[in-house]
Amino acid sequence: MLHDDIKETIEKNKINWIQVHFTDLLGGLRSLHIPASRFFEDDVLSKGINFDGSSVGFRKVEKSDMIALPDPSTFKILPHEKDEAMFCADLYDTKYNLYKAGPRNILKIAIKKAKEAGYDQVVFSPEMEFCIFDNYSDEDTSFKENPIYFSSPPLDGKKEYRKELSNVLMNSGYEIKYHHHEKGKFQHEIEVKGLDVLNAADFCSFFKYAAREIASMFNYDITFMPKPLSEEAGSGMHAHIKLEKNGENIFLDESNEYNLSQTALYFIGGILDHSRAIAALANPTLNSYKRLIPHFEAPIYIAWDRYNRSSLIRIPAKKDVDIEVRNADPAANPYLFFSALIYAGLDGIKKKKTYDPIPKNIYKMSEEDIKKYNIKQLPKNLMEALEEFQKDTVLINGLGKDCADLYVKHKTNEWNRYTGEITDLDYKFYFNI
Repeated sequence: MLHDDIKETIEKNKINWIQVHFTDLLGGLRSLHIPASRFFEDDVLSKGINFDGSSVGFRKVEKSDMIALPDPSTFKILPHEKDEAMFCADLYDTKYNLYKAGPRNILKIAIKKAKEAGYDQVVFSPEMEFCIFDNYSDEDTSFKENPIYFSSPPLDGKKEYRKELSNVLMNSGYEIKYHHHEKGKFQHEIEVKGLDVLNAADFCSFFKYAAREIASMFNYDITFMPKPLSEEAGSGMHAHIKLEKNGENIFLDESNEYNLSQTALYFIGGILDHSRAIAALANPTLNSYKRLIPHFEAPIYIAWDRYNRSSLIRIPAKKDVDIEVRNADPAANPYLFFSALIYAGLDGIKKKKTYDPIPKNIYKMSEEDIKKYNIKQLPKNLMEALEEFQKDTVLINGLGKDCADLYVKHKTNEWNRYTGEITDLDYKFYFNI
């Protein structure tokens, strides 16, 4: 959208406030709120707006000034607000050099690499799972609720919330496939149709923002925590991926039983090859690894197959074939995670990596069979994943050393702080030893 068209749209719709969004390195949404009059008087669309990079974990205090520059292509009027619009922003230093550790900048570079490799578009379709809790109740009515997968009303008491959120997303330009109650008692999912990968990452960030905004209107608490309840299924952020060239799906080849081209098989091989390192980005919290355990449908085995939900990658039953990477959770920074998948997949194509499919329920396989098929596991905790990430030169070079070093530093501090906390379980297990 051209600058003049944006200004005309803002004036026509009586927009008084502009939100400028960007994510920090860990995927947390940061936003600035600017009066529309000031937005144009200060030419924020061309010059950006200054902010303190040290306060969001990007820069040192002595060199903290940064610029958030709105991307005109991301302009949207917020349908749940009466007089507000928003942009996603790219990050720069004060001399307008792209900030090397900016998550959105990093994904743009990955997209460029994919185009240089001959692919016009990388298409992603993220599945967003999350949990909803009532935060207002005079009495405990939880015993009355027993929703199940694809529950219908009235057991599915959050249908109206999901419908309102879906309407906001559709009115913001996203094409919703469906929404439904998930397997967990408090778990829900909304799926969106395929988007170019940058738009898909922007969607993930916008989704979490909109979900929380609408939840506050319904007086609900929601969480994107990977595993909020011990005995319930954790929340994932599955990613469906395909490459396109000249409008054609490069992954599709109807001449074999899997409908997969050789390029798709190599792409799968690359992701599996780098999956232990990708886990540091796909599963970025200590809580993430409480989801990656057997018998809760979260994948822990590095394998692929058609339809198989016990493997890391599965090929869903659809005519326009794609590959579904199933280990990520909604705590992941989508810009970094999607970038890592692109670099890993391209590396697989370059090196012609392939893995044989595993057409069995791996959860029910014996240890002997797992060894026989040479099936490896994802890391069992965040520190193990970080160690794998630091050894993966393809991902480090792709994301950039600035980003990688800063990310590892943040996550190592998180690990140290978390593991140093004394919890109720410490007392339960060890007080009387």
